[in-house]
Amino acid sequence: MNDMVRNRVVLHICDQDFPIATDNSIAHVKQLGEEIDSKMRTLLSSSKRLTFAQAAILTALEYADNAKKAEQSMEALRSQLSGYLSDAEDSKLNFELVKKENEKLKAEIEKLKLKAGKRDV
Repeated sequence: MNDMVRNRVVLHICDQDFPIATDNSIAHVKQLGEEIDSKMRTLLSSSKRLTFAQAAILTALEYADNAKKAEQSMEALRSQLSGYLSDAEDSKLNFELVKKENEKLKAEIEKLKLKAGKRDV
């Protein structure tokens, strides 16, 4: 049994009612409905030959196109971030190597100073 409470909302799109059951907030779904209504009304007013179904399909295509572009952009950003993380890890490893080399050289310098100091005596 599904314990999750689903929100019920009626969207008014181009003078038609669409009852919706959703897990999203009512405000969010209403906002989406208003955006779709606005896009479809704009399409329908731009062409008297366009049907409700055609306007709905054109609106759905626009949303699908935007979603696909956002997905591709997100993947490109993920890839770029992965590259940055890899570069940061390489830099950290290089830093550790340089730090060890620096400590080794400091120890060598100290040994040389001690040797040089004994010769002066």
